[in-house]
Amino acid sequence: MLNSGDNAPTRFGSLSAFAPAISVAMHKEAGLYDVALREDGLLPGTLIGTASGWRGVETIQPGDLVLTFDNGMQRIEANHKVTIAQASLPAHKAFMMVIPAGVLGNRKQITLLPCQEVIVESDLAEIDFGEPFVLIQALMLEGYGGIHRAPITGDVTVHMLTFASEQVIHCAGAALVSARAESDFSPLHAAAAVGASSDTPRLNLSQLHRIAENLKQDAACTGFAAHAASFTYAAADSRFA
Repeated sequence: MLNSGDNAPTRFGSLSAFAPAISVAMHKEAGLYDVALREDGLLPGTLIGTASGWRGVETIQPGDLVLTFDNGMQRIEANHKVTIAQASLPAHKAFMMVIPAGVLGNRKQITLLPCQEVIVESDLAEIDFGEPFVLIQALMLEGYGGIHRAPITGDVTVHMLTFASEQVIHCAGAALVSARAESDFSPLHAAAAVGASSDTPRLNLSQLHRIAENLKQDAACTGFAAHAASFTYAAADSRFA
């Protein structure tokens, strides 16, 4: 199992042995792996909503309470620190996604790994699937509201917060990102999680492409209006009281 010590780094090569099981548990699309890093997680300095207010992801410890989208305050199981070595990356995968301030409800610009899942609100998803909130990889939103790629220029450290079960957490304001269950780090438990239910349903790659293109077209036709899951900054802050 991965070392879950507070400051114990796990090298990129060590994580790869767990990738197939983790990918299955997270219902990730293998088609994205040809063009982007498969890893997810949050960069140091990314602000997370906790019981004690906004805190950098690197400061969060096991046992801390973090605000989730569906289930209120939930206890952190581990904060896995992973270093992705730049030297190990193929040139075509050496990039991250820049999210300008306000695009996903984030108060300031944030940078995410391409396969980090975020929640968007989609009228098309509500019409087609009966659920307006959709988990989608940051890479698929390229071009939406100015979301763009930025090259990786050195080793990258990411933090993966885990819970007893998968959650969606508040990031840098009203942005909403996925966070894994701790069991995802065990190949045995991850394999058993195939088909497990999620509060926010996952769509397949073709469905996500359709929703992403619809969001971009709507923004182009009507003028981009920053929002995320109809959740205001003030509403997010009020839930910490």
